[in-house]
Amino acid sequence: MIARLLREPLLQFLALGAMLFALHSLAGKRSAEAPEKIVVSASRVANLGDGFARTWRRLPNEQELQGLIEDYIRDEVFYREGRAAGLDRDDVIVRRRVRQKMEFLAEDMSAPEPSDEQLAAYLASNPERFRAEDQITFRQVFLSATRRANTMESDSKQVGSVLARADGALDVTALGDPFLLGEEFRGVSPSKLTSIFGEDFSKRIAAMETGRWQGPVSSGFGQHFVFISEWVSGNLPPLDAVRPVVHREWANARRLDAEQKLYASLRNRYEIVVEEPRAKAAEAASR
Repeated sequence: MIARLLREPLLQFLALGAMLFALHSLAGKRSAEAPEKIVVSASRVANLGDGFARTWRRLPNEQELQGLIEDYIRDEVFYREGRAAGLDRDDVIVRRRVRQKMEFLAEDMSAPEPSDEQLAAYLASNPERFRAEDQITFRQVFLSATRRANTMESDSKQVGSVLARADGALDVTALGDPFLLGEEFRGVSPSKLTSIFGEDFSKRIAAMETGRWQGPVSSGFGQHFVFISEWVSGNLPPLDAVRPVVHREWANARRLDAEQKLYASLRNRYEIVVEEPRAKAAEAASR
């Protein structure tokens, strides 16, 4: 009976509400007091830099070191606030778990379901995230770098001369070499072309006209003469076609925003002191 009650959504909701109320009550009480001090010691800064160096095999630059310091301060703020709210009980890895719990609280605070109007507005304001890619349909004449290692330049000129007078109806099978993926590609996206032929090939194709043979275009396989018969520009799909993706992205953006606002409000209650590493302090003093 008790186990079933604990699984009830209403009871879980009430428990979460009580936790949030306690947290905000504590925040209100402490905001009237003098801010606590967080000291990021010079040895701590040095340790952060050493940890970065062990991972990346180089010392962090100023921006990267500042990011490490800010992340440490974020840990400390969430850790202290979480402990003050009693969120550290029965956790093994207390510091990391408390920060995670605080971030989960921020996520729960931003959890209400979006309306269609909100999702449509998010879709319209972030078109680059949801726009469908262009679709390209083309034929090719392929000259293998392996088969034609010694004759590629002359063979390429000869094939190019023939194709310069040809249209899309010409049977070009005998002009080139077999290609593993075939001679015709239908509705292929630029990203797919990049994955098959490489970025340079994809960029060259993007600059080509439709309705005539062009090339050669080089790839890791050899050289390609291309006839683009159709190019369909990608468009922004309607909300119904991408609703799950838009919902996920919208919810993630809301979560990150809520988490950042919670962190900013908590961080403002602390006096932050970041000490200079001894070597850097000594260098500054000697100037």
